[in-house]
Amino acid sequence: MPNVKQDKTKIVQIWGEILDEGFTSVPNILLRYRTQIGLKPKHIMLIIDIMSFKWDSGSPFPSYLTLSLRAGIEERSIKRITQDLEELGLLVKTPRFDEETGGQVTTVFDFRPLVRKLIEEMNKDRQQVYPEKEKESSNCMTTLQM
Repeated sequence: MPNVKQDKTKIVQIWGEILDEGFTSVPNILLRYRTQIGLKPKHIMLIIDIMSFKWDSGSPFPSYLTLSLRAGIEERSIKRITQDLEELGLLVKTPRFDEETGGQVTTVFDFRPLVRKLIEEMNKDRQQVYPEKEKESSNCMTTLQM
């Protein structure tokens, strides 16, 4: 076997050329705390699907139809899952309208509440692991506030 220099990243080594079609990053913290924040597999899959439409700093806005076709389930099921995410306080949906006709064309999906919740969970864990440091931190803050 010829001496081939491996300069590919781990993800490329695993997935190869199919990455040319793009990929969606999923933070490990989402996987780690999913059950603590009430997420079920259907929620996780839909979050990943929606985030695959995030190309810039704005929130993604795929149509329910597109999401249902990708997932192989009815559009009303997609709507129900997004409603679950709203009720869990992890998603804010905003209608997106066509500028010319004024009709709703898609929905903007804002997952900032999910990110905040994950940060809260991560901080809770840190407090449990390092309770003495948290007390010291609190004492320092109290001292600083006086």
